[in-house]
Order: sequence, then C-alpha cells, then structure tokens
Amino acid sequence: MTARRSDSTSSPVGSRAYVGPGLLAVCVLHIIVGVADAGPMLVDAAAEGWSGAFTGEDAQVLWFLMTGAVGVVAGLAITFIELSGRLPWMISIALLLVAGIGVSMAPASGFVLVLAVAVLALARSWHTTRHSTTERSKTFPSR
Repeated sequence: MTARRSDSTSSPVGSRAYVGPGLLAVCVLHIIVGVADAGPMLVDAAAEGWSGAFTGEDAQVLWFLMTGAVGVVAGLAITFIELSGRLPWMISIALLLVAGIGVSMAPASGFVLVLAVAVLALARSWHTTRHSTTERSKTFPSR
C-alpha cells in the first residue's frame, strides 16, 4: 500500500509514501479489532444513548478506538509529509520510541506492527537525508 503524488515534481524517493500508509493500515486494523471485540457494547451504547456511555471500565473501549483514530490522523499527516519528498528524523525517532515502549510493555500486541513501521520510517529518513545531501552537493559543488 503506497500513496503517490500526482504532480511531476521530482523528489528524492519518487514521491511515494510508505510509512504513512503503513501506519494507516496498522491503525485501521486496530479500529477493526476494537469494533469486532466491543461490537455488542457499541450497539448497546447506540441504542441506549451514546453520550456518557463509556465510563468506568467501559472507557477502555473508548480509549482503544480513539487511539486507533488518532493513529489514522498521524498516518495521514506522515503520508502528506512523505509526499513532500522527505521524512524528518524527529518523526521516525518518535515513532520508534512509542513502538519500543509499547512492545516492552505488551510484547504480544499490535505494537510489533508499529515497530515494523518505525523501522521503515528510520530507513526512509536515512534514505531521504542521504539523497538530499547528495543532491545539494551536485547543486553546490565545492571548489
């Protein structure tokens, strides 16, 4: 799953996004699992009144689903950034830290998928940084 910018501007990695769509896929899967697991509770909440339906222990469902939704927003933002032709190190390192903490706290969870996306992000940041340095040296050769 990749996104491609439609204009013809040349960029370091061919205007393709991999990390953002990867995170989107993980987060959509997260939401699907949450809805499948909490389906009856969601149906009851819709039937009895949505407002205030997720309190106490039921709030875990809300947090699970909303975490996936926030991840979707992050995936969209990262896709947009990637389509500009680069992925800043700050994003890759932050994603790696979140994934690392998640995997260390819950090794048998979806955080393993986020870790895979984080490793892809690090490779992408390295590649775009390396390529942009090469392009600058061609544009501004040393004397």
